[in-house]
Parts: sequence; structure tokens; C-alpha cells
Amino acid sequence: MNLRKLFGFLLLVAAVAGIIFSIFGVVEVWRYRPILTQTVGDNLAVLDQTLSTTEDGLTVVGQMVQIITTDVGSLYTTTQALAQAIHATNPMLDSLTLLAGKTLPDAISATQSSLASAQGSALLIDNVLSVLTSIPFLPVEQYKPEVPLHTALAQVSTSLDEIPASLATINTSLISGKANLGQMEGELNNISETVKGISDNLASAQKVVDQYKQITIQLKTHVDAAQLAAPGWITGIAWGATFVLVWLLIAQLGLCMQGLDLLRGRRA
Repeated sequence: MNLRKLFGFLLLVAAVAGIIFSIFGVVEVWRYRPILTQTVGDNLAVLDQTLSTTEDGLTVVGQMVQIITTDVGSLYTTTQALAQAIHATNPMLDSLTLLAGKTLPDAISATQSSLASAQGSALLIDNVLSVLTSIPFLPVEQYKPEVPLHTALAQVSTSLDEIPASLATINTSLISGKANLGQMEGELNNISETVKGISDNLASAQKVVDQYKQITIQLKTHVDAAQLAAPGWITGIAWGATFVLVWLLIAQLGLCMQGLDLLRGRRA
């Protein structure tokens, strides 16, 4: 009999504790519901602001990538055009090199040979004219030029002596310039390939930025929807918890009655 009363007392204590817990739980659920709603709303607002800032940042980054891509494309086009222009000058440089290295020196040498041959004839002409114009009673002034023809031809031949050396210097400069231009053409082609790789990387970066921007926009849409739905969710959760606690309270009332019956010595 004492055991039944002890068991009934324990049931009664447990039921009272459960009733107190249920009532306290209901009170706390509805006391914390506004606080939880405010906290969740604030966190969602911060997240929404963060996503907005991220979206703006990605927009700026995308614009900068587009500008850089355009500039890099212009650099690629310019280097390609310059390399092609340098390549196109090679035939002209070959012609100038041939002209300065062979054609003009050969022509000057041939001219000097002709002038050397003509000097003898010019000397003969000078002598004949000098003799003819020295005959008395001829109505012709005596032939006494300041510079005889053969001397003039000799001076002309002498003036041509320095030209082959100058042409050789020009030829050396043209050959060196062609080599430098060839090296520059190679460097420009390398730069073009590097710039093309940069352009490809920028295109990939632009795709990544656009993808993350779309993801950010989608997340922002979900967060906006969550901001509107959060109070309803929290209220629903509060009602669900209240239902469970009230159900537990009802169950504890039955348990309390069972404990009282055991304490009074009644049988079920």
C-alpha cells in the first residue's frame, strides 16, 4: 500500500512538473517569438544588404573586365598590324640593300671607268681646240677655259671616289636595321601571343563574374522572399510548439489524476 502511494506521489510530482514545464514553455515561446522574428529579420536584412553590395561589386568588376578586354584587344590588333607592317618592309629593305651594296657601287665604278676613258679624248679635244683657236685671223676666240674638259672629267671621277664608302656604310646600316626589324617583328609576334592569352583569360573571367552575378541575384531573390515569409514561419513554429506543449499539458493532467487516485487508494 505504501508503495502504491509512493508511486502515486511520484506520478503527481512528475505531472505537476510537466504542467509547469508546459505552461512555462508556452509563455516562453510567445515571449521569444517577437525577439526571434526581429533577430531573423535583421539577419536577413544584413544578408540582403551584403548580397546587394556584392552584386554592385560584381557589376563594377564586370565593367572593368570589359574595358580591359577592349584595351587588350586593341593592343593585340596594333601589335599584329605593326608586325605585319615590319614584315612588309623586308622586300623594300632587300631592294635598298641590293641598291646600296651592289647596283650603285657597280654603276659608280663603271662611270669612273668611262670617265677615265673619256679623259684621254677630252685632252685631245682640249689640245685641238687650243691649236685651232690660236690660228691667226680666225674669227674665233682662243680656247682657254678656266677648267679644261679633261681636268673637269678627272675632278668628276675624283668626286665619285667617296661615294662607294658611303654606300657601304649605308648598306651595313640597312643590313643591321633589317636584322633589328626582324628581331622586333619576332618580339611583336610574341607580345601578340601573350596578349591573346590575356584576352582569353579575361573572357573566362568575364564568364565567371557573370555567373556569380546571376547566383547573387538568385540568392537575393530568395532572401527577399525569406524576409517576407519569416514572420509567418516563426508564428507557425510558435503555434506548432504551443500545440505540442498544450498536448503535453493535457497528458500531464491525466497523469496528475492517476497520481491522486493512487494516493487516495482508488483502483483504476
